Amino acid sequence: MLPGLGPAGIPLASPTSYLGADYYQLVAGEYTQQLHPQLPHPTRLWGYADATTGMHRHLGPVIVAQRGTPVRLNVTNYLPPVHPLPIDSSIPGAELPPNRMAVHLHGGHVPWISDGGPFSWFGADGTYGPSAVSVPDMGVPAPGTFNYYYPNDQSARLMWYHDHAIGITRLNAYAGLASAYILRDLAEATLIASGAIPSNEIPLVIQDKVFKTVADDWGQPGDLWYPSKYDPQDLGPSALALPFPSCVPAFFGDTMLVNGLVFPSARVEQRAYRLRVVNACNARFCTLRLFYAQGTEFPAATEPNLRLPGPPFVQIGTEGGFLPDPVPLDGSKNATLLLAPAERADLIVDFSDVPAGSILILYNDAAAPFPMGDPATDYHSGAGKREALSQAGFGPNTRTLLQIVVGPRIGAKDPHAPLRLPPLDPAPLVPLGVTTLPPGIPVRDLTLNEDVDQFGRLIQRMGTTESLYEGTFARNYEDTPTEMPAAGAIEAWRIFNLSGDTHPIHFHLANAQIVSRQAVNIRRLRLLGPPRPPDANELGWKETVRMNPGECTTVIVKFDLPTVPFVVPPSPRTGGHEYVWHCHILEHEEHDMMRPLVII
Repeated sequence: MLPGLGPAGIPLASPTSYLGADYYQLVAGEYTQQLHPQLPHPTRLWGYADATTGMHRHLGPVIVAQRGTPVRLNVTNYLPPVHPLPIDSSIPGAELPPNRMAVHLHGGHVPWISDGGPFSWFGADGTYGPSAVSVPDMGVPAPGTFNYYYPNDQSARLMWYHDHAIGITRLNAYAGLASAYILRDLAEATLIASGAIPSNEIPLVIQDKVFKTVADDWGQPGDLWYPSKYDPQDLGPSALALPFPSCVPAFFGDTMLVNGLVFPSARVEQRAYRLRVVNACNARFCTLRLFYAQGTEFPAATEPNLRLPGPPFVQIGTEGGFLPDPVPLDGSKNATLLLAPAERADLIVDFSDVPAGSILILYNDAAAPFPMGDPATDYHSGAGKREALSQAGFGPNTRTLLQIVVGPRIGAKDPHAPLRLPPLDPAPLVPLGVTTLPPGIPVRDLTLNEDVDQFGRLIQRMGTTESLYEGTFARNYEDTPTEMPAAGAIEAWRIFNLSGDTHPIHFHLANAQIVSRQAVNIRRLRLLGPPRPPDANELGWKETVRMNPGECTTVIVKFDLPTVPFVVPPSPRTGGHEYVWHCHILEHEEHDMMRPLVII
């Protein structure tokens, strides 16, 4: 069954009170869990647990916070010295101890010392990264621990916290160091109490994995598998012998997990539900729709009938909070829910008119890599269109995510009120749908680039429009910072995607408003044709923005720093407030598609 929130599913973290805040104590360690009955052994995982219970469950524990009530967090690192996945020490930072960690609240408006940036790592052995500065009024943390402060000065939204240690983020997050962080507020509570938003809420954390079928140097059958060799077909002119293990351009699993379990089943009643969805995959995009199953008996009950769509989604929010208006998504060409890694969607689905006893399938058919795709990464039972990659009802399968069984409504109908969403919080910087910038707004021109590293491997990097290295605009993460806005400044960033992939670009600290997308001549960096506004379900605030190949994406951002009850010292590495912006395809992020964002 699909794990819900609570002791029998994904655990909730339990706070106490400390210095005017909700105080949580978490530990990070290794454990095993049976993720599907047919896996040969419990899977070895890394993950967080509430220190008061020590109970590890994949994925947990979830933190539920209230706007205006800060969270103080103490985390202890009990990770073992041997990593369960292959580490490529040629990646910057990966030569450091393998059991480092840094907790990043993804989407949080937090002081830089609590951002959990790549260099703010702390090891189980008591070592700390060069940017690891703990919260001043919580005392010196014990060796192997770290303190964080989250102001929670944002509107209601779904965030998540995950590892961000330099050189091993993609491995630590894939191994299980990730969970949800739900922020509530009064506006949301009012909508729920009136019946405008369903009180029945289901989180859906989507991931793709590969499970070992034979033992190797990193585990036994049933453990997580991650590539250790680079595909020679992806090599450019190689200057050096490839390292082993080697990083890869992107990782695509063959098996889908929802809420930490493989191919689960959920039971709902004939009423409306609120689905809180996060794409937590390393690199796989998801195009989500509901279809009726082919039948009610196995294996037909696990396969979608692509000619019989289920109820539509109504999207009411993104990772930046509520949208200005609800957006119907019926699965048609221009009304489909597409989520890149790290994007979130707040959805309403009404099962009231679905006949009791019906079975629905949450279905994904997004190309991987996105947008062009490779048939070798699309695992499913064929549906008669081409040679099947799996037997019907079984994996590997990346299209069938979740089975939903609809039962009769028990009890009274839910209260109902017109669905009017609150005004954007804060107000937009540009009128919604307007594709031109206000006069006087400073504009930065930036680039997303693809070339090869010294080994001939593909490397994705960010840069400006000025070349630091011959033949490319790209810069390395550890090159001198170039994005250094003043605190409180409003800037527009025109980001030219010169690569062949769509990149989900994540901004730490600040939310962004998408102004426009526009075709570009990538040789001359010249804009072509008219700009187009963001999609209806992108209006409002975002902190993970899809940027398509051959396009310039313009965003506008206000770089406000949070108010906190202590003095925030400058970063010893950069001299300012040290954040980052990066691609959230995790293999891109670490090789080397991340740049400093330093607020002065």
